[in-house]
Amino acid sequence: MNISTHAFAAALAVLPTSMSAMAADHEWKTYTNVRFGYSICYPADLLAAQPEADNGDGRVFSAKSGAELRVWGGYNVMEQTADAIVSDLDSPDAVVSYHRAKENWAVISGRENGRVFYAKALLRPNGQNDTDSLHAFRLTYPLDEAKTYEAVVARLATCFRPAR
Repeated sequence: MNISTHAFAAALAVLPTSMSAMAADHEWKTYTNVRFGYSICYPADLLAAQPEADNGDGRVFSAKSGAELRVWGGYNVMEQTADAIVSDLDSPDAVVSYHRAKENWAVISGRENGRVFYAKALLRPNGQNDTDSLHAFRLTYPLDEAKTYEAVVARLATCFRPAR
């Protein structure tokens, strides 16, 4: 290895640590939805929690900058795949840069109208009947805040899960 190869390898090794450190710099709280049984962490110093929806399915968290986190749950009565659910979360103006799906989860991200979006959907079999529960979130933020929110997205993606 030459010097530049060592420097590149060192930079790659530090990247995940620095992203974690940037996410850790925030005041993280957890929202738990009792009705649909999911939870998600959120940076309370960046995003202010709005009142829970009247029907109890979720909540919106918003920032003065226009960033917004929407999280909700429901019953998958149309028996959609996680991929179909998350694909419905982009718009016709969206330019998708990342899309990955497995049997019970899917993510999609990209840009639309000068903003960045990241969405994740989870399906969870319901043991009481044949209808799965679905849980989803969508974070949007201004493109010029990407440095701040990229670390936030990484943490949201790992802390979003069924609560039960």
